[in-house]
Amino acid sequence: MSRLLPRGPRVGLWLRGAGLIALAAGGLLLFPHLWPMVTERERLEAWLAANRATGAFLLIGLNALQVILAPLPGALLGWISGYWFGPWWGSLVTWIGVSLGNGLTMAVARILGRPLLLAGLPAHRLERMDRLLRRYGLVLILIVFLLPFTPDDLLAWAVGLSPLPLGPAFAVSTLARLVHVLIANAIGAYLRSGDLLWLGMVAALSLGALALAWRLATAARLPLSALYDDRPG
Repeated sequence: MSRLLPRGPRVGLWLRGAGLIALAAGGLLLFPHLWPMVTERERLEAWLAANRATGAFLLIGLNALQVILAPLPGALLGWISGYWFGPWWGSLVTWIGVSLGNGLTMAVARILGRPLLLAGLPAHRLERMDRLLRRYGLVLILIVFLLPFTPDDLLAWAVGLSPLPLGPAFAVSTLARLVHVLIANAIGAYLRSGDLLWLGMVAALSLGALALAWRLATAARLPLSALYDDRPG
């Protein structure tokens, strides 16, 4: 079968396989220790009370890893941090993690270059994002990170491959990510407290982000459907 695949896709398959094996091995090693804690709320709360800093650093690392490799849904991690650390401290923990992952992703992409990244990432999606970046620049970054369900983590890789300066691109994407960080942590705060104030905050931030993204896209003449089109070519 390997003879039927070009070298790039073969390397990508090996990289994905190695990553899955590493995650599976880590899960099997940690499962006996973590499962009782996760399923017993009192035990988890006692551990977090005694190891608050460790829990925060763990979530920072998981959020950074989620941006780089996307093994976990980013919103789920936001819900967890908002639930256990509250909406404000939880948002700070999440934001630090996604900002770290965001910056590392852009830097690694700039260092490794296109040939190596195309071995492990979907080529047609990366190339489409690259074309949009070259046409719309920083405005595209802001719109993508304001809207839900866009390929925002893939965009971070595409930014690293683009001619855009990394400093402004990192600043814009990090600030835009804060909106959905606050939304996810507010949902976590609601799940813990049941206070409808947090749902109101979610609704206000979501509508505000959608309105701003729509205004920016209209001014830039960017069809929003282009961000969700996953067809090759």
